[in-house]
Amino acid sequence: MEKKFKAYLQDEFQFSSLDAGRIIYAIKAIFSELSKLLIALLVALPLGYADEVLIATIVLLSIRCNSGGLHFSHYISCFLFTSAFYVMAIALSRYPLSNGYLALGLLLSLGIFLITGPITSVMRPRLTAAEVKKFSHRVIILLLVYSSLLILLETLPYRELIYWVIVLQIFQLLCAKIARKGEIYEKTVYTKNV
Repeated sequence: MEKKFKAYLQDEFQFSSLDAGRIIYAIKAIFSELSKLLIALLVALPLGYADEVLIATIVLLSIRCNSGGLHFSHYISCFLFTSAFYVMAIALSRYPLSNGYLALGLLLSLGIFLITGPITSVMRPRLTAAEVKKFSHRVIILLLVYSSLLILLETLPYRELIYWVIVLQIFQLLCAKIARKGEIYEKTVYTKNV
């Protein structure tokens, strides 16, 4: 089926083999992510946590699409990690934090991101210096906007959930950085054209 679709893209739309492969990869990635979200919602809905899953997904995607993080090679390991992420964020959000602790956690998250920067999958091409700067700026702006909203609006619905999604995302970004320490991927940063 995949080979036929690739041939169709090449014949009908004159895509190169590489571009057709990229389109197929993107479609697979979208369906994979949508299926995980659908399963999470089907579990969360009868438990009364569908709103939390949707809010967490929106916040997570806004940051993760620009920061990257841990990546898993198999659907089930990715699904289990994502599920654990949602469960932890929702469970931790049940405990309100004072503005001081909230601000400290957000400041630490921003600092950790400044150290780690965006982390892409080993399956993806290495980011250029310009891309690192672009994605880093986006994440910093998002973190500053979220931080401002969370600190200034103490009655913001899902305030603690948003906070924990940010903190856990940055924590797993740090884990991804540590896991990649010393890999050839890390050693070749921006040295291709030097």
